[in-house]
Amino acid sequence: MLLKQKKQWPLLVAAFLCMIFTNVSAQAKKLKDSTPEQRAKMQTEWMKTKLALNPTQVEQVSALNLQYAQKNDPILQSNEGKFSKFKKLKALQKEKSNALSQILDAGQYKKYEEMKDQMAQNIKDKRK
Repeated sequence: MLLKQKKQWPLLVAAFLCMIFTNVSAQAKKLKDSTPEQRAKMQTEWMKTKLALNPTQVEQVSALNLQYAQKNDPILQSNEGKFSKFKKLKALQKEKSNALSQILDAGQYKKYEEMKDQMAQNIKDKRK
């Protein structure tokens, strides 16, 4: 069962990167076909709406999203195995979450983490 969960993580991380899509298969295609700039813009708009970011936060979050979308892109576009991609994306996601905790206030960060967890659960449920 642990192996099965590990195989699901690359899709989970990739899906999280494009939070605004609801269809998992559409997410994967749109993710691969989009540029880092497009992904960063989509993430920023989603976060701006869902977390009620102020203008300063929008600017900081936008820069952070772009930075990590650019770091993620070579991994997402590579032909590496899913587990290898997962490990790399997970490490980058952890870095990004730490940086976000410095930008968002406590309430916003808690809501962000809750939404991220809910999204992960939704994806797991759809895969069953």
